[in-house]
Amino acid sequence: MRLELWTEGKEASLGEILDARERRGEIQRELMKEKPASLVSFTLNIPGPVKTFPFGVWLFDVGNKLIQQAVKEEEGEIIYSLENRENTGCESFYSLTLSPEKIKRSLTTAEDKHPLGRLFDFDVLDSTGRKVSRQELGFSERKCLLCGEPAFYCSRSRRHSAKEVFHREIQMMENFYIERMASHIGLLMQKSLLYEVNATLKPGLVDRAHNGAHQDMSLITFADSAYALTPYFIQCAREGLAFSGKKEELPGLFKKLRVLGIEGEKNMREATGGANTHKGMVFSGGIFCCCAGYGAGSLKADFRDNDFPKILGEVCRSLTANLMEDYKGLEERGPRTHGEKLYTEYQVEGIRGEAWRGFPHVLERGIFYFEKLLKKGYSLNDAGLLTLLQYISSVEDTNMIIRSDYHTVLKIQKELEQFLKTSGPEEQLEIIPALDAYFVKKNISPGGSADMLALTYFLHFLKNIQCPFETFDTERGECVETFR
Repeated sequence: MRLELWTEGKEASLGEILDARERRGEIQRELMKEKPASLVSFTLNIPGPVKTFPFGVWLFDVGNKLIQQAVKEEEGEIIYSLENRENTGCESFYSLTLSPEKIKRSLTTAEDKHPLGRLFDFDVLDSTGRKVSRQELGFSERKCLLCGEPAFYCSRSRRHSAKEVFHREIQMMENFYIERMASHIGLLMQKSLLYEVNATLKPGLVDRAHNGAHQDMSLITFADSAYALTPYFIQCAREGLAFSGKKEELPGLFKKLRVLGIEGEKNMREATGGANTHKGMVFSGGIFCCCAGYGAGSLKADFRDNDFPKILGEVCRSLTANLMEDYKGLEERGPRTHGEKLYTEYQVEGIRGEAWRGFPHVLERGIFYFEKLLKKGYSLNDAGLLTLLQYISSVEDTNMIIRSDYHTVLKIQKELEQFLKTSGPEEQLEIIPALDAYFVKKNISPGGSADMLALTYFLHFLKNIQCPFETFDTERGECVETFR
């Protein structure tokens, strides 16, 4: 991560900080006039003069969601809430129907168990304005982040400098952000693989209806493969998130992905009994997870932004800038893989060319067509099938060529492209069974196009499912990953 983007902020003077503290007390007293059962006042424990900075604002949002989650779990209601995001620090207030002891217990558990709980300061006031303490509910004193001694004594004696404590807090935020976001991205890729294989009916491909043109694969094989590859996808996302180099240094990161990919493919084949279920996604999915991680960590990109596919494409092009060098020297040494043979004979660049160009089929056209179909009311399944047809008609799908021949695939694509231009979505869905029957008969499988569909699902989920940083199981005392 480029930490300078996450930690820079304007300094607040001591006078401004003291004035803000006084205003906070005034707000509490004003809110207490309405006699709520309890009042939660939330701030962050940030030492030093810089109180508001990107990482701090992100952490503040996590804390607010923890409060809202706790209120929901305790079956209470928020009567009124107020939020301030000033240069002197972020703060929020919640008037609740819950008893002060109940909400204080829940939030104190979060303070003690959440990985970043030590940075939260949840003050709870009862109906008289009295602050409920941790100790009266049986909780121990809060510990110092650096030495583990009671925080009160370290603070009072100034045992540690504000700079030391701030550095430790940033380290905690960075580690948690990277691990949580990496898991989120990797699990979304897993989800995307499962949605792709379950999309039915796909011409010549494994789905819920049949095994298509495949004898050695099934729905279960693909599910086993998706689960086996999940740690690999998480690691690819982690590498992208942790990368702190310049954009021009990204090709070096791609070399690391290739090493990870070898191990990922090995795990995939072990899980499938040797079947090559997701070899293409080891390559493409790994790149997308890494680029998404880099975007979230070093660019602070918002996955929900309509410009994110463009940003992802730019990162991908930088990452794979040297990829086409794979084809150098083929005339001298001769082609050794199916892809190299197709490049030598027909200049088919396949997935290497697609990645080198920044996956234009997905990031410049496919995802927008897919989302347009969803807005028209088509299901994730049918929107996926219609988008798949677009990919089959245009992508250099080496899997199709290998299982057929170059000229046959060109003929299929030309005829399909013409049909798609002159027909509507309903007609296109109706033609799929016939196209499937033809592909199965001819043993054609558009596996490369299916990979593009999986990447499309991934982008859709990435945009619509936010990383649940705040999801916290109070009973187990740990964060849990959920899809909502």
